[in-house]
Amino acid sequence: MSRRRALAACAALCLSASSAYGCSGDADLAPLEDAAAADDGATPNPSNTADANADADADASASADANANADANANADASADAGPLDPTYVHYDINHVLSTGQSNCVANKGDNAQIVLSTAQPYDNVMFDVGVMTAAQCNGDGCRQYQTPATFSPLVEGDKFFAYGVETMSSGLANLVAMQSRDVYLAGRPAGTNSHDVLVSLHGRSGNVYRCLRKGGCPEWWPVAQFNYIWPFDEAMRQVADAMALAAASGKSYVVRAATTIHGESNHYYKEGNVYTYDFPLRGTDGTPNKIASYRDALLEWQADLDAGVKAITGQAIDVPLFYSQISGWNDRAYSRIPQDQLQAHVDAPGKAVLVGPAYMIPFAADCLHFTWEGQRRLGEYFAKAYARVVLAGKAWEPLRPREISLAGNVVTVTYHVPSPPLVLDTARVTDPGHHGFELVDDSGATPAITSVALAGPDAVAITLSAAPAPGAAKRLRYAMRQVTGTCPGPTQGARGNLRDSDDTPSRHGYDLHNWGVQFDLPIP
Repeated sequence: MSRRRALAACAALCLSASSAYGCSGDADLAPLEDAAAADDGATPNPSNTADANADADADASASADANANADANANADASADAGPLDPTYVHYDINHVLSTGQSNCVANKGDNAQIVLSTAQPYDNVMFDVGVMTAAQCNGDGCRQYQTPATFSPLVEGDKFFAYGVETMSSGLANLVAMQSRDVYLAGRPAGTNSHDVLVSLHGRSGNVYRCLRKGGCPEWWPVAQFNYIWPFDEAMRQVADAMALAAASGKSYVVRAATTIHGESNHYYKEGNVYTYDFPLRGTDGTPNKIASYRDALLEWQADLDAGVKAITGQAIDVPLFYSQISGWNDRAYSRIPQDQLQAHVDAPGKAVLVGPAYMIPFAADCLHFTWEGQRRLGEYFAKAYARVVLAGKAWEPLRPREISLAGNVVTVTYHVPSPPLVLDTARVTDPGHHGFELVDDSGATPAITSVALAGPDAVAITLSAAPAPGAAKRLRYAMRQVTGTCPGPTQGARGNLRDSDDTPSRHGYDLHNWGVQFDLPIP
């Protein structure tokens, strides 16, 4: 079947906000189940996939929940200052960031009122002379041309993946990294080594699910002989080879520092006929049948393939972590399992899969699908904070996430990794969706109501219930996971919560850059 038909739900959403609102009246809060039968790369068959309404509380991510006591995966105190430069840091003249994802990666206007913001380069960050995007002749599915760059140019926005110039998060990321490197990490170093100049290049595709963005692409959907699309992963490797050659020709040292992705909505929306399928399991890119059982597995495979592909070209020893944000932008159903998968990947692969944070505090455009361009630039600065801590400070990045969940009588306590204590319940920047975004679900048939949510110190939240949960009931705590169908995502209507830290990192544009609580769906012991 065609890619466009396979993603009928997402395509319909892209037409108008009103069509997005009418996609589903499903209010079932149970997570989506993994596909019930094997999919070794062929297009899923609706007869062997689970309906979106199926109960999957025993989801695959439960094997390593983020609330494990002591959390052995957190290899650095998230509350520590960013601190000085990593003593093992090695200077390179050009530090490449490979960006991928779907329409919120390549940017989408969302409404006609927006104008490109970043039209001048304040530092020495660069892009290819063909723009931040090397692909051309693109439609809603893929791109048929790779534009070979001839040189580097100052990084600015306005590239035309679509028929109009866009503002991606590239400048927000690179310019805040440059500011922090000069003002904090590299201040006082000799000339020529006192800046961290970033090259950003994009290889995303609007509307693509993971299987099409990963190594090997999705020829089962788009046969090369018929469509002649350039696979996004192949494009990324060409970008690396071209950047390395251009750097060498200009006498500059070069390294790939990181990859980023803004992605997940298409895997949430993936639809076969009238059934939401989740598009997993998939054959691994190494050929192992059913290796990729969830979006969590997809993120780990994505990072591993990007890392290996880069090293095969550059010969570098430096690892290439994958930085990503959670999706907070679905509006057809009340629940999505993608945000929990994104959290689980971070917990399971520390330093490789790096969750920057949620996106519900970022404003959405009038189409209720895409970030505003102010939102793009602000999200880029969130990526910059995480990048600077990992690449410049040499420390682990921890978003504001649970490290332990406990139950005593009728009180659930969540203890958090807090990048910058203390915690704050903020209803000014993000409106209260009810109980500050927390929700208890169980299978007792008489789930106790939440009566209060309060801070319990600089790193904990206490959630008081109307009664103790029934003995033996399977209990789960959710945060920022309930979407009211037919409303816009974002800080006033979407799946959201009010918990943030007190991070006062300066923004280049006056944005507040507090770290907001990640979305989660975790069992209560």
